[in-house]
Amino acid sequence: MLNRSIIIIKVKEPFLNWLRSLPEPENKITIDEINFDNSVYLLPEYEMDDEREEILEDYYDIIFEDQLADWWTDSAIWPKTRNLSTFKKWFTIEFHSLVLDLVDLPLENE
Repeated sequence: MLNRSIIIIKVKEPFLNWLRSLPEPENKITIDEINFDNSVYLLPEYEMDDEREEILEDYYDIIFEDQLADWWTDSAIWPKTRNLSTFKKWFTIEFHSLVLDLVDLPLENE
């Protein structure tokens, strides 16, 4: 068991609208296609559910920028307002407090 929690990020309609507004828009992609293989982030572990909001406040900006950069690297095109409220409107957030490592190899960080 790792001393981490995970957060799974799934896009919502505002993210899709942003994709469709890009200079080279992704007009044909759907939310289901984007959310087929979601990003998962390791975060600090927590014991009580009320700790999740504090963790999210500490990391949402990094996750938000990572999600945007996966689709468009020019940050000048990113939405100007990238606060926690906007993040919650753009993404569905799933926290999971138990992370089990079943692989008998050391973790690697690239």
